[in-house]
Amino acid sequence: MKVNWEKRYSFRLKEEDEEIYSLLAKVPDSRRSETIRQMLRFAARTISDGQKVNQDNQRLLTELKLLKDNLEKQHRELLERIDSSLAMRGGQQISKSDGESTITEQAIDDSASAMLSSFGVEF
Repeated sequence: MKVNWEKRYSFRLKEEDEEIYSLLAKVPDSRRSETIRQMLRFAARTISDGQKVNQDNQRLLTELKLLKDNLEKQHRELLERIDSSLAMRGGQQISKSDGESTITEQAIDDSASAMLSSFGVEF
Protein backbone atom coordinates (compact mmCIF):
# COMPACT_ATOMS: atom_id res chain seq x y z
CA MET A 1 0.00 0.00 0.00
CA LYS A 2 1.51 3.27 -1.10
CA VAL A 3 0.96 6.25 1.15
CA ASN A 4 1.22 9.86 0.04
CA TRP A 5 3.79 11.22 2.50
CA GLU A 6 3.99 14.55 0.72
CA LYS A 7 0.98 15.81 2.65
CA ARG A 8 2.07 17.87 5.66
CA TYR A 9 -0.01 18.93 8.62
CA SER A 10 0.62 21.77 10.94
CA PHE A 11 -1.30 23.66 13.56
CA ARG A 12 -0.93 26.63 15.80
CA LEU A 13 -1.60 26.68 19.50
CA LYS A 14 -4.31 28.96 20.81
CA GLU A 15 -4.50 30.81 24.10
CA GLU A 16 -6.53 28.02 25.71
CA ASP A 17 -3.78 25.49 24.79
CA GLU A 18 -1.46 26.57 27.61
CA GLU A 19 -1.27 23.01 28.95
CA ILE A 20 -0.11 21.69 25.55
CA TYR A 21 2.39 24.54 25.22
CA SER A 22 3.88 23.77 28.64
CA LEU A 23 4.18 20.10 27.76
CA LEU A 24 5.81 20.68 24.37
CA ALA A 25 8.16 23.35 25.77
CA LYS A 26 9.77 20.63 27.91
CA VAL A 27 10.46 18.44 24.84
CA PRO A 28 13.68 19.08 22.86
CA ASP A 29 13.12 20.58 19.41
CA SER A 30 14.44 17.43 17.70
CA ARG A 31 11.83 15.24 19.47
CA ARG A 32 8.84 17.60 19.33
CA SER A 33 7.41 16.32 16.04
CA GLU A 34 7.66 12.67 17.17
CA THR A 35 6.05 13.54 20.50
CA ILE A 36 3.11 15.18 18.75
CA ARG A 37 2.69 12.12 16.47
CA GLN A 38 2.70 9.79 19.49
CA MET A 39 0.15 11.98 21.26
CA LEU A 40 -2.12 11.91 18.21
CA ARG A 41 -1.79 8.12 17.91
CA PHE A 42 -2.66 7.72 21.58
CA ALA A 43 -5.67 10.04 21.23
CA ALA A 44 -6.92 8.18 18.13
CA ARG A 45 -6.60 4.78 19.85
CA THR A 46 -8.27 6.06 23.01
CA ILE A 47 -11.21 7.45 21.05
CA SER A 48 -11.55 4.21 19.07
CA ASP A 49 -11.40 2.09 22.23
CA GLY A 50 -13.97 4.35 23.90
CA GLN A 51 -16.36 3.91 20.99
CA LYS A 52 -15.99 0.13 21.16
CA VAL A 53 -16.65 0.17 24.90
CA ASN A 54 -19.74 2.33 24.38
CA GLN A 55 -21.04 -0.07 21.73
CA ASP A 56 -20.47 -3.03 24.07
CA ASN A 57 -22.21 -1.19 26.90
CA GLN A 58 -25.21 -0.41 24.69
CA ARG A 59 -25.42 -4.06 23.63
CA LEU A 60 -25.29 -5.19 27.28
CA LEU A 61 -27.94 -2.66 28.29
CA THR A 62 -30.21 -3.92 25.51
CA GLU A 63 -29.73 -7.52 26.64
CA LEU A 64 -30.38 -6.57 30.28
CA LYS A 65 -33.58 -4.78 29.30
CA LEU A 66 -34.75 -7.84 27.38
CA LEU A 67 -33.96 -10.08 30.37
CA LYS A 68 -35.76 -7.70 32.75
CA ASP A 69 -38.83 -7.55 30.50
CA ASN A 70 -38.85 -11.34 30.19
CA LEU A 71 -38.59 -11.81 33.97
CA GLU A 72 -41.37 -9.28 34.58
CA LYS A 73 -43.57 -11.12 32.08
CA GLN A 74 -42.88 -14.47 33.77
CA HIS A 75 -43.60 -12.91 37.17
CA ARG A 76 -46.95 -11.56 35.95
CA GLU A 77 -47.83 -14.95 34.46
CA LEU A 78 -46.93 -16.64 37.74
CA LEU A 79 -49.10 -14.27 39.73
CA GLU A 80 -51.97 -14.82 37.28
CA ARG A 81 -51.62 -18.59 37.63
CA ILE A 82 -51.63 -18.34 41.39
CA ASP A 83 -54.68 -16.07 41.30
CA SER A 84 -56.52 -18.34 38.89
CA SER A 85 -55.63 -21.38 40.97
CA LEU A 86 -56.95 -19.70 44.08
CA ALA A 87 -60.10 -18.55 42.27
CA MET A 88 -60.76 -22.05 40.90
CA ARG A 89 -60.67 -23.52 44.37
CA GLY A 90 -62.97 -20.83 45.66
CA GLY A 91 -64.34 -21.54 49.11
CA GLN A 92 -62.72 -24.98 49.26
CA GLN A 93 -59.25 -23.71 50.02
CA ILE A 94 -60.04 -21.16 52.70
CA SER A 95 -61.70 -22.33 55.85
CA LYS A 96 -62.49 -19.94 58.62
CA SER A 97 -61.92 -20.95 62.20
CA ASP A 98 -62.08 -18.64 65.17
CA GLY A 99 -62.09 -15.57 62.92
CA GLU A 100 -58.83 -16.46 61.11
CA SER A 101 -58.40 -17.58 57.50
CA THR A 102 -56.25 -20.59 56.88
CA ILE A 103 -55.23 -22.05 53.57
CA THR A 104 -55.52 -25.79 53.24
CA GLU A 105 -52.57 -27.98 52.36
CA GLN A 106 -54.11 -28.72 48.96
CA ALA A 107 -54.23 -25.02 48.13
CA ILE A 108 -50.59 -24.64 49.14
CA ASP A 109 -49.62 -27.65 47.00
CA ASP A 110 -51.56 -26.27 44.03
CA SER A 111 -49.92 -22.86 44.36
CA ALA A 112 -46.45 -24.36 44.66
CA SER A 113 -47.07 -26.61 41.66
CA ALA A 114 -48.29 -23.66 39.59
CA MET A 115 -45.24 -21.63 40.55
CA LEU A 116 -42.80 -24.42 39.74
CA SER A 117 -44.49 -25.30 36.48
CA SER A 118 -44.11 -21.67 35.34
CA PHE A 119 -40.36 -22.22 35.58
CA GLY A 120 -40.59 -25.49 33.66
CA VAL A 121 -40.34 -27.82 36.67
CA GLU A 122 -42.84 -30.68 36.54
CA PHE A 123 -43.44 -33.43 39.11
